[in-house]
Amino acid sequence: MNKRKVLVALMIVAGARCAHAADLLTVVEQTADHDAELAASRAGARAAHQAVPKARAQLLPRVEGGWGRAYNRIATEDFPTTSYWQNGWTVSLTQPVFDWSRWTTYQQADFVEARGATEVARAQQASILKAARAYFDELAAEDELARANDYAAALDTHLAQLHRRQQAGDATVIDLREAESGVLQAHLQQQDAENTLQLSRLALEQMTGQPFAALSRLADSVAMPRVEPDDIDAWANQAQAHDYQVQLKQIDWRIAKLEVEKARAAHLPTANITASHTPAGAGSGYSRPTTTTTAMLSVSIPFFEGGETEARVDETVALEDKAQDELTLAVRQAGASARENWTRLRSGAARVEALVRLVRTSNAALAATQIGYKVGSRESTDVLRAADTFYASRRDLIRARYETVLALLQLKAATAALTFDEVASVNALLVSAASGAPPQQPLRTPQVAPARP
Repeated sequence: MNKRKVLVALMIVAGARCAHAADLLTVVEQTADHDAELAASRAGARAAHQAVPKARAQLLPRVEGGWGRAYNRIATEDFPTTSYWQNGWTVSLTQPVFDWSRWTTYQQADFVEARGATEVARAQQASILKAARAYFDELAAEDELARANDYAAALDTHLAQLHRRQQAGDATVIDLREAESGVLQAHLQQQDAENTLQLSRLALEQMTGQPFAALSRLADSVAMPRVEPDDIDAWANQAQAHDYQVQLKQIDWRIAKLEVEKARAAHLPTANITASHTPAGAGSGYSRPTTTTTAMLSVSIPFFEGGETEARVDETVALEDKAQDELTLAVRQAGASARENWTRLRSGAARVEALVRLVRTSNAALAATQIGYKVGSRESTDVLRAADTFYASRRDLIRARYETVLALLQLKAATAALTFDEVASVNALLVSAASGAPPQQPLRTPQVAPARP
């Protein structure tokens, strides 16, 4: 086997062990397919979808049929004993005429079905947000490892320069000890960055069900996303009206109100129509074939249940109050979450711009300090301080960029607007970075109208 064949075989094996590179949209879609919690919510929604037909069935006629074979023996004094077999069938019908409890259950079924659908939407949005957070965590870990490597290399170079200058009598032991301390700190940051990257990759692999060889990245020149309208109150109102947790609590409150009505229905009468038909040959208690047909309107009026109905009404009223308080809490939390994420997005974008300038100036300052050290106008401590400032600013910039993008996604999630289309909008920034295309325009989201009071 020649070298070319060996190389091809190694590439095939490596390709089998490593997954392909992916962008944000790919990771989000695979996470949604692999998410057990989302799958459970979908199964629950399918079950909740049956609430309406189940409740409707309680209002429709119920028809039952049966067949039987019976042995009869009749012994009467002064009459001969008679015995015979009977075969026959019977059919019966029951039609509720008035049962307010069943009608209330039918009204509740619509909300039960809606709750199942809302749970799926909430779980899908949570899956998207979880995947995006894991995606950017890995990108941040990769950037941090590259920064730590550069930092360690820069200090190693400086330490080697100090050793040469010490041999020439231009560096002191104090300078060497300070540089060695900085090198140890830089190597420790390298180890921490490697561990964080490994954990981030494992988390993303567990989330998607497969590893990725590489991830698409944000270009350094990509502008941070902005949102419209630029009004914190509009986003807070939107979140208070449309947040999925608010929607779920609204549904729970409506169901609780109907539970109160259902409990009070126990005081009301119920009316049913029943009918049965038993053809000849199946008449019970008759020695000759007999056909019986009956029909009846029955009314049941509750008079006394030992206080059970009153207790159930009081219980459901308390649960209704509980559901309303939980709705109020969810509305407040949704508004606060939207305000927090809007503030984080705005401040994050401004912080990124400031850090970009700081990284640029601190890099120039480091270069100037290194030149000054070579010509003797700067000390070794000045070089270490300038390096620490530059690489610390670079670390802060890495975190700020990804936290700002995540703040946008979390703001959209607070208003129940985080969909695959929104992910695709953010993904366009990554695709342009991976393909080397010019940076996209600042990301703008559709205008959000304030919720009506």
